[in-house]
Amino acid sequence: MNTDTRTTPRRPATPLIGAAGYVLSWIVGLLLAPAAPGRGDSASQIAAFYADHGVAVVLSALLVHGTAAVALAVLAVGIARATGVRAGLRRVVVGTGLAAATLSVLQFALAVITVIGTHADTVSRTLRLSIDFVDVLKIALLAAFVWTATTAATRRGAAPQWLRVTAAVLIPLLLVGSAALVGVQALDPVLAASLLALLGWAAAIGYLVARGATQHPNRSLAA
Repeated sequence: MNTDTRTTPRRPATPLIGAAGYVLSWIVGLLLAPAAPGRGDSASQIAAFYADHGVAVVLSALLVHGTAAVALAVLAVGIARATGVRAGLRRVVVGTGLAAATLSVLQFALAVITVIGTHADTVSRTLRLSIDFVDVLKIALLAAFVWTATTAATRRGAAPQWLRVTAAVLIPLLLVGSAALVGVQALDPVLAASLLALLGWAAAIGYLVARGATQHPNRSLAA
């Protein structure tokens, strides 16, 4: 009787699910988002925007900030587990991912507060500015997550040179582009490019880490 129970290692689903969920949430959320008022618009214009597009704003925020936050948390935990990193690096990978996800949930909550109820025009504008300010902090954490997650993937042998180069370019791109959220309008194209690059990086690392864990199932790395 054949007693050989060896099986082909299964590809970890968590990084793939997290990456796919993050990218899809962003894409669908942006497609549903109404054209937002400019940062220089008056308080009354901003208040009128939220009053007229409340449902679309909440639906878009649910995807871009809500479900994307859950997917980001899944991606962070999945990368930490699939790469097998230990101690400090593992905590930083998970910590930066979860912290960015937490701020994303806060943005969703602020968007809902902005839409529901009746606010003075100045309150609506303050809430809009608060969402952008939290976004700046979140982008800084995302930049840290890109660095630590790519480092973990590199130690696993799952980060080819092009992914490492992408991360090296993406990190300053995110940090510089975030200045657009505090009024530097000339950097709006940089912000848009950095967010598109972030989605591409997320999709790539989710796939590569899952594939690398399959190819090297017994490899254990120390931080």
